[in-house]
Order: sequence, then C-alpha cells, then structure tokens
Amino acid sequence: MAKKASKAVIVKVKTDGGDIQKDLYLYLFDSEEKFLESAELKDGEAKLKTTAEKLSGRSQIIIGPEMPKELKGRKISPILIKKMGGYQPSIKLDRNNQMNIVGLPKFKFPTWAWCLITGNLSKSFSIDGENQVLPICDARVNICEIDRIKWWWPKIPRPVITDLGKKLKDMVLRPEIEIPPIINPKIPIKKIVNPKIDLELSSPEGLQRALLVKLPDDVKRGLLSNSEATVNATIYKNFHLLHPYLCLWPWFWPYFYRCTKIATVYSDCNGSFDFNYLNFTNDKDIYIWVEVNIDGEWVTVYRPSIPCHTHWNYECGKDLNIRITDPRVLPCSCDDELEGELVWFRSIGHHATALHIKQEDTPITLQGTSFRNVGCTDILDAEQINPFGSTLLFKLLFGDGLPKTGITHYRWTKTLIKTANLDLIPSPETTVVDGSIKKYYFVITTDSDGHKHFETKWVTLGAEGSEQNIGYRIPSWNIYDDEGVPPEHKALTIQWTSPDFWSAALNTKSPDIADGLWRFDLELLRMDSAGVFQVVDVPKEVFQVSNFNNSGNSVNAPNKHLNIPLANPPDPGHARNLKVLVRIDNNKCKADIQDVELGGNLSGPCGFLRYTTAGDPVKISFVASHVHDFANFVFRVVKGNNTEAINPSINQSGYVINDVGQYDLNAGIFENNTPFPVSRLVGGCLQAAFAENLWVYSLATDGTQRLDEYDAGDTNAFALSNT
Repeated sequence: MAKKASKAVIVKVKTDGGDIQKDLYLYLFDSEEKFLESAELKDGEAKLKTTAEKLSGRSQIIIGPEMPKELKGRKISPILIKKMGGYQPSIKLDRNNQMNIVGLPKFKFPTWAWCLITGNLSKSFSIDGENQVLPICDARVNICEIDRIKWWWPKIPRPVITDLGKKLKDMVLRPEIEIPPIINPKIPIKKIVNPKIDLELSSPEGLQRALLVKLPDDVKRGLLSNSEATVNATIYKNFHLLHPYLCLWPWFWPYFYRCTKIATVYSDCNGSFDFNYLNFTNDKDIYIWVEVNIDGEWVTVYRPSIPCHTHWNYECGKDLNIRITDPRVLPCSCDDELEGELVWFRSIGHHATALHIKQEDTPITLQGTSFRNVGCTDILDAEQINPFGSTLLFKLLFGDGLPKTGITHYRWTKTLIKTANLDLIPSPETTVVDGSIKKYYFVITTDSDGHKHFETKWVTLGAEGSEQNIGYRIPSWNIYDDEGVPPEHKALTIQWTSPDFWSAALNTKSPDIADGLWRFDLELLRMDSAGVFQVVDVPKEVFQVSNFNNSGNSVNAPNKHLNIPLANPPDPGHARNLKVLVRIDNNKCKADIQDVELGGNLSGPCGFLRYTTAGDPVKISFVASHVHDFANFVFRVVKGNNTEAINPSINQSGYVINDVGQYDLNAGIFENNTPFPVSRLVGGCLQAAFAENLWVYSLATDGTQRLDEYDAGDTNAFALSNT
C-alpha cells in the first residue's frame, strides 16, 4: 500500500441498480478544512488529483451540486457545501487507493434565491453647537453570514455546553438584579456580583437585554433538568432564544458563533451600501462590521458583539442602519473642495484644534488656587488644563490654489521658549520638525464580477533637503495633477483617502524634546537658485484654523496665531507663518495610600486597629500627585460587601493641586484635616473591614485621546474592632 500512496485517489459510487443523480461533484478538504479540489462524478466515478498520502484521517469529502457561477470568488468551505445540500461520506481507501461509497441519499438541493442586503452608515456630529447626523462615506463594509448552530454543534466541546447550561440555569433561578449606578464614569463597573452568580458583562445593555427575555416554561424546565442530555438538547433546540444571554458571556462566543464573510463593499457619498447575496438555506443571519481608512490604514471602527448585533432572519431589501460612534471617524468629504490659496491647520491629533489651545500665559483659578495653563487644550477638561505628550501629529489641508509658482513646499519648526516650570529661556533654539511624511490615496479597481476594490498607496512629500534646510512638497488638491503619483496609477481611478493629511509627527518622549512650552511654526517655502528653502510672506487669510464651535469649518487665523513680519514700512496684511504654543508634559502620576492611624497606632501590614469608643479619631491620608499638577484623583473607601454606603465626606475626588473636601494637601499628602470618628466609618457595625482605592488620572493628551499610560493607582485595607 505504501508504494501506491503517491497515486491519485479514485472515488466510486455503487448503487443497487438505481441511476446516480446527475450533476454531482466531489469537494475535497484537508484536515484544516482548506479546500483542495473538486471533481465531477461521472458514471458513478470521479478521479481526484490529490494522492492518498496527502489524505489525513481528518480530511473531508463532501458530495454536492455544482458550484453556481454566481459564487465565483466566494471561499469554499465544508459548511458552504453542506448548506447546498451536500452529503459527507466516510473516507476509507482500499489497497488500490480507491474509495468505495455504497449508495447515496436522495439529494434535495435547496432553492437558491437572491437577497439584496442594503444599509446606511452615519454618525452624529456636533456642528455649531447642534447635533447633526451625517453620512460616512468610503467606509469598508464587511458583510458576514452567521452560521446556525446546527452546523457547529458537533464540534463544540461538551464541557463548554455543560458550562453554558449551568450559567443559563443560574439565570433562570436567580433573583432580579439591579444595575448599580456608576459612581464615576472614569471607573467602569465590570462585574455585578450576586450570591448565586458572577456575570462578566460585555455591557450594561447586555444585561438589560437578558433581563427582558422571558423564556417559555418548557424551555425553563429543560434548562432546570437534572439530565445533562436534556439540558443540552434544550440549548440546541432553542438556541435562537438564548442570544441575549450569550451577550453576557464573551468567552462562549468563539464556540457558538461562526462568522463567514460573504462580501466586502464600500459606502458611497450618502453612506449607503448594498450587496446582492445568493442564499441557500433561507437562514439569512447577517452581521456587519465596518472599517474606515485613517491615515492610510484601514481601522476597525464598528465591530459589536455577534449575539446582540446580528440581524437574525434578515428581511431582504431592508436597510441596515448603522450608527458609528468612534471619535476618529470624520464627516464625508465627497466632492468638497477648499478653493483658493489656503492652508488650514486642522488640529493636533484628531481633536485639539488651535483655538482650543490657550496661547496667553495668564493664570486661571483652579480649585481655589492660581494655575498657569498656557499651551494646554480643553478637549478633556473644560478648565483647559490638558497638556500634550507622547507622539503629536499635525493635520493640514491645502486648498486648490497651492502649490503654485513661488510656494511649493512647507515645513514645521519647533522652539522651546519656556521650561517645564514656565521659566523663560533666554536664547531659544529653533529646529525643523523632520521625518518622512506621506499622503495616502486609493487606487480603485473593478473585478470581472463588477465588485469594486480599493488598494491603498501613498506619495512621499519629503523631507527634501538636508540638515535644517528641509522642506516638504505641498500635495495637489487634484490627485491627477500631483507629481508624486506614478503615471500608471493616473491611468486608473484614483482619489485621496482624505483631503487632509498628517503633515508632521513629533515624538515628545525622545531625549531631545524637553517638557515645557514649545512654539510650533508653520512656514510656506520656495527654493531659491542656490537650493535653499526660503520662507514666503503671504496674506494673513492664507492661514486658516478650525472654527472654535465647529471643527469641520475653517476661519482666518487670528493674530495670536500669526507672526507678522517686521517690514519697513510695516505690512499688517501679511504673515510670515502660523504659530501655536503647546505645553508638553510627559510626567507620570503618583498614587500611594498611607497607613490609617487611630490613637497613634498605624494599620500596618496586618491592617487591624482597635478602638475604645465610637468617637475615637481616625486619620486617613494618601498621596495623589503630579510634578506639575496635571492630574485629578478619585479616592473611595468601601466597607464589607459594599452594600452599606460610606459617609460621603470620606470619599472625595478633585484635582491634585489643592485641598479637596475634608482633605488638606500638605507636602504632597492629602489627609483629613479633622479626624473622622470611628462611628462615621463603622456605621451600624461594631467591627468592620474596609478597602481603600485611589486612582490618579493624567490630564495629558496627544490630541486624540487621554494618555492613560501616565495614570497611577493604589489599594489598601484596614479593619476597625472594639475587641
């Protein structure tokens, strides 16, 4: 047999005199369910190209109808052939590498029908102080079919099904659960503890869905059965009723839900998308996830849980209206054009626009004390006390009047003008923000089936030049006019992924970037005959910044964001460059809960403190700090099982800069100025145990998100006893 293992396998079907159904095909898959080949079954025989030695014990042969030409390009899987009515015989080879199949079932191939899947993508934006729902265009919409449980049930490990049965039984028996209020939105509640169950939540909405589901009595009886077989059968037969419960337990999802992608389409300028889908079994359970191209990369912006967000028994032609919430997604820019010789400084990161960054070094009053916040933004805190850190990205958009003769390049320069303590630097040094800069574009093609595909390419804008004589090429508004796009791409359908782009990137954590107040200057350039980039003075209105109330609109940059050239005579109508002052601070927070003190004794490593009377004084203290006070904190004390509230004077939150509530700030330590009596802590208990939790949150941002890697936290515990 070993000598014949390299020969191809022959499959023969034997019947008891009956004719074999026509137009049958054999589909061969390896042990990983990868499609190997197909062969037509003619006169009860099919010869495969695959040799016997390549067939493992877990290979599969499935007999089914011919694959419809409409499914060209669709991934072929064992499940797909079975949905077409396929039959899987056992694989047994004789000495001649021949597989004999004795008889076939009478195939009842399903009726195939087209199903139009259609929908719309949108997002709510705040524009001029009002919420507007706008379309999301050029998004990549991934359309998937969720395979029903019958196709996967044999492959689910029995212990997993048993565990699910126990969870469902607990849900049937449990008392009503109320979702506790979230004390502080920065501290997500991840668990709800009940004497009988411990639910890991994907979201509070998931629990609400489960609470609203009323299972039929016969289903409840099946789940409460002492027979494991009965419980398993109940889950299998009624799985369609259990999706809301599965929302609560993400670890079950990979076992019970399989997502097969059937198409990838793109949304148009109205946010609309559609796909005509050839369906076999009428179990049209459709799931959608969405990607958006951000800075040249496809980023997932919508991919909710399958159990709670699949469109079960989808009604063909019904719009699937999907609301995107990801803050990185911007409104559509289809057919928009920024006309004229303009350059719009849109933001640092996605959200920190110039007019939301304080430019004046005038102190504010924060929590009762003076605080200097020049160079800080307000994207995270209305007090405008968010410094910048990590990697800063500067977003620009050039109008269709640039580049032009005499203005072909741009660059950003950086100057440290004040120290981390805001002391003036006498002789500041200005250097270029260097590095490679690209602008991305789509090459759009259409395949033989009429499906559109996007391929992401890029043009390199620079740096051009060397050392401090550096410039970056201004990209053309019309991509077909851009000199960086190769001719072979201009012969195709192409478009910029976005009209704006990241014009500079600065890693503020690098050794040569100190914390402090930096000035960043945007200069427009021309190259002289000696190959030196020269700064060009332009009318002030060339420089634009984002509108304070609507970052989707531009306005003329105010004088505080411009350098007016010192000409003779003065020319107040022109500007040398645009400028923005930015406070950089990459310091981490500190958090340390001190030992509780009672009568001169400290809680120490064991945590126990003994009191004599309910009026004995208890001193609580903790360190919550940041070297430049760019942080806030939350301090919470929990007693026992957290069912009896602690006196509100004990739990406090605020900025780390000054006293908060009954806690005075002395030498970097918060401590209760008037010791709490024991009675305020123990309440109705004579003896009680407590947990202290401290979170210190950094206020720093990169312009897109808060830099939580600079956060700090601490936990402590103590107990009060009168014995």
